Amino acid sequence: MRTFDLHADTMIDIAVRRGMGETDVIANHHRDHYRKGDVGGMIYALWTPTDVEVLSEFNIPEMADSPQDMMMKIASRSFLELQDSDCVEVGYTAEDMERIADSGKTAILLGFEGFYGFNGEPGMIDLFYEAGFRHGMLTWNDDNEFASGAEFTGEDKGLTELGIQVIRRMEERGMLIDVSHASEKTFWDIMDHTTGPVIASHSNAWSLCPCARNLKDDQIKAIAERGGVIGMNTWKGFICEDMDSADEKDLARHARYMADLVGPEYVACGFDFCNYLDPEGVTPGIETAAETPQFLKALADLGFTDAEIQGVAWDNVMRVFRKVLR
Repeated sequence: MRTFDLHADTMIDIAVRRGMGETDVIANHHRDHYRKGDVGGMIYALWTPTDVEVLSEFNIPEMADSPQDMMMKIASRSFLELQDSDCVEVGYTAEDMERIADSGKTAILLGFEGFYGFNGEPGMIDLFYEAGFRHGMLTWNDDNEFASGAEFTGEDKGLTELGIQVIRRMEERGMLIDVSHASEKTFWDIMDHTTGPVIASHSNAWSLCPCARNLKDDQIKAIAERGGVIGMNTWKGFICEDMDSADEKDLARHARYMADLVGPEYVACGFDFCNYLDPEGVTPGIETAAETPQFLKALADLGFTDAEIQGVAWDNVMRVFRKVLR
């Protein structure tokens, strides 16, 4: 069954490998997984790590002296890769996603996982919109000029005035606003300053695994009330408190929990596969995009109907894309 994955860090892998002289990174390291898993579309999120310890944790070499330089290196190397690739194609709307997937390629929507290379300039949104980006999270886990992240240090300040400018501009231009990695105050500030659907691209249920990256029940309900979606995340530390016991069935339980709380039409896939970044974080049973069908089978085992699974896999995301993207 064709699936859309709302979150992938593939641009980091592309940038690192192209920096070492490789080409055809997607074809050589990712295409077979996409095809085996019937992954018809993905959000490639440009993540700009700012902490040397984080770079080391994820085995990412330092590519620049500043977040701005790193952002541009990741973006430029990824653009070259995407232009050269014959197995993926960048799209901008739900109709593009459908067309590209029907052609046998994997459709790519470009996005951001934290605006750390923006240097506090809201106008960067327009610059990157014109370059093809249609999605963004204001933060990663830490803070920046726009908002507090899920693992903020000090006071949870939520959205700053610059952050309010950014999300309003995103909504005006037709970009997906993503609350994964937002602190609780940032989350509610985003809801207060927007009117349309928002997504949580890769977050699970706090009630089943209480960690800062997961969503509490009132947050899940708020996203559903706006007509958004929440993507299920395979990172094992977000699935079970005893992270080493997690498997695809436990991830499916998060989907079941959310479906029972607000309805299956607000559940999606946001796998955040980390096999190429940090193999210790992968969840047995769904280690790569190739194992996507095993997650869908686990949904069936928990009572999801075929139509509901089709929704989780593809249709729920397309509904949001049709409302937001332009």
